[in-house]
Amino acid sequence: MRIIYIGAFLLLSSMVGSAQTTTGWKLIWSDEFNGAAGSPPDSAKWNYDLGNNNGWGNGEAEVYTNSPNNVFQDGKGNLIIRAIRDASGNYTSARLQTGGPGASTHTADLSWQYGRIEARIKLPFGKAIWPAFWMLGENIASAGWPTCGELDIMENFGTFHNNSSINNGTAHGPGYSGGNGIGKSYTLPLGEKVADDYHVYAIEWSQDSVEWFVDGASYHKVTPASLPTGTKWVFNNPFFILLNLAIGGKTTFLGTPDANAPFPPQDMLVDYVRVYRATAITPLTPAIAPGRVLNGASYLGTIAPGSLAAVYGINLAGDTLLLSPGADMKFPSSASGVAVTVDNVNAALIYISPTQINFQVPWETAPGPVNITVTRNGIDSEPEPVTIGAATSPSMFLSEFTNGIAWVTGAGCETTECSVTPGMAYQLWGNGFGPKNSMQADGAPAVYAGSLTPLEVPGSPASCQLTIDGQAATVVYCGAAPGLIIDQLNFVYPDGVSTKALYADATLTIAGVTGRFRVPTPAPNSR
Repeated sequence: MRIIYIGAFLLLSSMVGSAQTTTGWKLIWSDEFNGAAGSPPDSAKWNYDLGNNNGWGNGEAEVYTNSPNNVFQDGKGNLIIRAIRDASGNYTSARLQTGGPGASTHTADLSWQYGRIEARIKLPFGKAIWPAFWMLGENIASAGWPTCGELDIMENFGTFHNNSSINNGTAHGPGYSGGNGIGKSYTLPLGEKVADDYHVYAIEWSQDSVEWFVDGASYHKVTPASLPTGTKWVFNNPFFILLNLAIGGKTTFLGTPDANAPFPPQDMLVDYVRVYRATAITPLTPAIAPGRVLNGASYLGTIAPGSLAAVYGINLAGDTLLLSPGADMKFPSSASGVAVTVDNVNAALIYISPTQINFQVPWETAPGPVNITVTRNGIDSEPEPVTIGAATSPSMFLSEFTNGIAWVTGAGCETTECSVTPGMAYQLWGNGFGPKNSMQADGAPAVYAGSLTPLEVPGSPASCQLTIDGQAATVVYCGAAPGLIIDQLNFVYPDGVSTKALYADATLTIAGVTGRFRVPTPAPNSR
């Protein structure tokens, strides 16, 4: 089992890869949306565009409002933009911007020229559902569109071209706007869907380039050389940020929602919006890559108290070390002059390298906003703000990262991926299952002392719901993995799983939080 545990950490140890050791990012503006439940977005940071404006030039169906029914903070660290259809078939939603000419309410005039602009968003998905995170040139009132320039950082077209796993990034300017915009699409890995979880959508913007990222992966770059002959580069002026959730109308390429089908409220959840400025750093200054504190098992999803996390960046350490518990039977909180703190509390270290550190979130960390800092030889990184949404964040260690296949082990296949058979018992190796019946110590592998009950999730196995291909699986054990610093799920593979594909979608729900992954399917006629 320990071989499995170590291998899962190392397979993605070079996920981010080497970066320039002289440039980092300094956070200069953000909204973390940590307001009270039901409160509006901060009026010092956001304006509203209101009305329909003849479909906003796209034939959209919605009317934008500033109603708390359409835009509000949820009290859990999110801004919610909600699209609603009333009994008469009319749609309302919201469109926010950080400022600029044409704003319906001038409470701020925030714009930026160059830097890294990013947001962490969980999208709705459906026919004609059209969420976007984008930027417009501040000179739009005088220059007009598209001469002002437009940068679409995140745009999803719903069921049009089946965008369930796709983000679209596009640059628009004079001679390359609308359907002629310079864009590319990015497909999420591991079978992820945009509506399943949050993803970080970002651009890095300089005088002569704009580069697009999803979850740290670069997929599109535009420079002046990318433009059609005779057109102009219009991205050297200040731009402001917009967030909106549109609904396609009759004349849009997305079509309209089915008028005869139910239309439950469609929610766009925004964890944060941040603006960073490029800054020079010394080769010995650690720098966390923006948005790159991740769940330490699948490297997707959120982190929780007691869970393992991975932080990516540059200059994080001078050595590459896989660490082990010391004489006190705990993983160390510092190694080779390197430490990680979560709101100034030292975290246990599992692995360190110049570009990645794996650590355990201290058990005492309360859900809510926290700051992660890497210290190397007394030099602190810029803190990276992270929202811990809940006490659990169930995820699985993976044996295959292309399709997101969880590591399924069992009798006779303890260190390899099992070939599964319905009715047989297997184990999954997990992370972020949350508190156990007995309090666990920071950095200490779980200790079996004659009974598994202290190591179990409260109320388990019933409190841990596992489904495979929509079929409920019988959970036998759900808790800490004895002798390790990860979690373990023992289950019986259910009947009824389709054998048409090599793997099936699976979910694990603990304390209302659902983790998604895939598992192997049985061989045809395996039972």
